[in-house]
Amino acid sequence: MNKNDKIRQSFLETRNRRKTQRCVVYTIKLVQNKLNKKQQEQLKMLFVESKWLANDILNFSENQPINDYKITNFVNYKNKDGSFETKELKYIGSQMKQSVYTDIIGNIKGLKKLKDHNHKVGKIKYKSDYKSINLKQFGVTYKIIDKNNVKIQNINGNLYTKGLKQIPNDVEFANAKLLNTPKGYYLAITCYKKKEELIPSINESIGIDMGIKNSLIMSNGKIINISIQETDKLKKLQNQLLRKKKGSKNRYKIIHKIQAEYQHINNKKRDITNKIFAELNQYQHVIIQDEMLTKWKETYFGKQIQHSILGRIKSKIVEASKSNKKYIVISKKYKTTQMCCECGNIQPMKLSDRTYECPICDNIIDRDINSAKNILKIGLERIELKPVESKSVKQEATKSLV
Repeated sequence: MNKNDKIRQSFLETRNRRKTQRCVVYTIKLVQNKLNKKQQEQLKMLFVESKWLANDILNFSENQPINDYKITNFVNYKNKDGSFETKELKYIGSQMKQSVYTDIIGNIKGLKKLKDHNHKVGKIKYKSDYKSINLKQFGVTYKIIDKNNVKIQNINGNLYTKGLKQIPNDVEFANAKLLNTPKGYYLAITCYKKKEELIPSINESIGIDMGIKNSLIMSNGKIINISIQETDKLKKLQNQLLRKKKGSKNRYKIIHKIQAEYQHINNKKRDITNKIFAELNQYQHVIIQDEMLTKWKETYFGKQIQHSILGRIKSKIVEASKSNKKYIVISKKYKTTQMCCECGNIQPMKLSDRTYECPICDNIIDRDINSAKNILKIGLERIELKPVESKSVKQEATKSLV
């Protein structure tokens, strides 16, 4: 068997194995005060040289086919005055160079796909900094030495980390990403572990309506409100930024602090999203409607949507629905707000009307709970299941409104 046949066979074996596995990403932190000066310089230059290479590739593609670009140890660096000088790539390895090139190719293909679907697209901008480097091969571009140390290609010695202990022993390691964030360097390791059959602990299906006054309203009457506001520290830093001279070092320091504060806010949003998704995972079926949240942002709800995490939750459920039948997304064409959840009567509703009153069956119910029940009913009809009505919830909702 020749080399190409071995590669092809290995690829097929891996692809078949992935069908029985699920992907998990573990993020670990490189401890800053444990890095020596040489390691700090090498980590810094990995991202600097990645930026040089990415910009050289983009500059080459302005007038020539990008597929003709040849990766070497030298790049053309454009100075602020518009002149070019040759820079040598001393720190970044060959596989890292290849990953930078592959990322740009992927971005160009993504833009082309959007353009083919009649989306307005621009062109890829030159990078002022580089935030992540793909470490393609476990055991080559990165290694795990023990429960505290990792080794990264072209970095001297081992790097002390926090968080490796969270990775189980039975996982299969794949690629990783070296991240340069305002709060330090991180390593996001992609692993595959055997799929576990999760048995729902709540024997109930739920429909979820997304709203402005209340973020998530469930068909069983439960309401979840989420709002992560901008911090006072962030507002103070933004005011300081206005007074700094463009191009100054102090302005750069303030921008770095603002980025760190935004990362802190995003970490909060990610944590709450994961906790809510873990709670939803206990139900037999989770059904949502394909709400046009981007349209909400264009109205006077923009700030409220920005401070919520509705987009994150919707994206997570939509993505899960592609591989897990318990998650269902129904079309936005259904008039779930105007439809009576008892008799199916449809009547117009103003945004200010917070109670649904059906003139046909005298059903009086909260507007959002009515919508969530309709979402549940439509979703269960798609999988040919009968919705289980919760009389106690319906009675409580009706009593509170009468």
